Amino acid sequence: MSKNFKKIVGHLAKISAIALAAGAAMTAAAQDVGVTATEILIGEVQPMSGPASLIGKAGAAGSKLAIAEINANGGINGRKLRAIYEDDGYVPARSVSSVKKLIDSDKVFGITGTTGSSHMVAMLPTIEEAKIPTIVHMAPNPAVVTPRRPTVFMIGPDYDYAGYAPISYMVEKMNKKGGKFGILYQDDDFGKALLAGYQKAVKQYGLNSVAEISFKRGAKDFSAEVLTLKDKGADAVYLGTLTTESASVMSEFRRLNMDVTLGTLWAGQLPAAVKLAAPSGYKYLIPDYYASNYDPAGVALMAKAKKYLNADDYANFNRYTVSGYVGTLVFAEGIRRCGANVTRVCVVNELNKLQNFQTGGLSGPVSFNNPKAQAVLPIKLFQTDPASGTVKSMTDFIAY
Repeated sequence: MSKNFKKIVGHLAKISAIALAAGAAMTAAAQDVGVTATEILIGEVQPMSGPASLIGKAGAAGSKLAIAEINANGGINGRKLRAIYEDDGYVPARSVSSVKKLIDSDKVFGITGTTGSSHMVAMLPTIEEAKIPTIVHMAPNPAVVTPRRPTVFMIGPDYDYAGYAPISYMVEKMNKKGGKFGILYQDDDFGKALLAGYQKAVKQYGLNSVAEISFKRGAKDFSAEVLTLKDKGADAVYLGTLTTESASVMSEFRRLNMDVTLGTLWAGQLPAAVKLAAPSGYKYLIPDYYASNYDPAGVALMAKAKKYLNADDYANFNRYTVSGYVGTLVFAEGIRRCGANVTRVCVVNELNKLQNFQTGGLSGPVSFNNPKAQAVLPIKLFQTDPASGTVKSMTDFIAY
């Protein structure tokens, strides 16, 4: 071999090494913040203390379950998922500081837990500025997707569906068309959305609405409101209330010995809510876009939870665990579709194309390929059994 040839070979080897290094550097550079060769870091803001801790702890447990299951099966294209959980205490100002910490300090790739309705709205400017892919699965609020935020995706129907579905069922299946209807609702955007759904049903069916009563967020005593409903003769009432509030209202109904048909929203499905309300004896209706603990899909998920979660997280299992699980699976699907080159832009593009993603019966299929990037899931009606402290399905998932 000539000296010149050896020089050429050596030169080509150097060029090849440089090219390989450059290629590796380009591949590394193509990965976005929060992504390494072995890991993808996501973040959640959840109310894990304060009045909504039952919701936040359950949502975080669902995320942990999905991550544990994904990682046990090899991760996503060779990368494991890891999550950082921030507790906002159900205080909007803390929600904002928490999401800023996740984005600026922790350098997460995406957000998969977004706490309560007004809290999510408070976080939106930070999320939009960071252009970070975000899944909203816990508290669907029209303000989140109106106007459309390019990197934000919402799972679940608007709250007005929760106000509409039980009233519709009372009329269609429980012979209440001639009844006297009423509603108690929280005096904020959440409550007003429930009121809008209730009013839609009243108008559609030509119902006699005798009372539409608002109450202050955090109220404990509902004696005056329930007395007004009694005086008005209400015998079919929608409760735009949360766990402890629903139980307090039902206790007042029972104290006044009222024969009343009741409906509430999905928070009424929480085992704690059912237990709190059970002494009143009312079998109230619950609309939900997720399966219950007693549906076959919910039973199967609880079996997985027992396998992958610690005792504390398993004890927190409720419908918000299903929410956290589904939200994380959906986000993981967006990552999976990007293959080895995981970037925020790619995940957002893939989520925008998502259509009919199946959740194994935990909900209807999830689709974001619409102008709002909102998966408006069908709703199932449940009814409580106070004696056993359980709920039973009254319908399949139905699109209203």
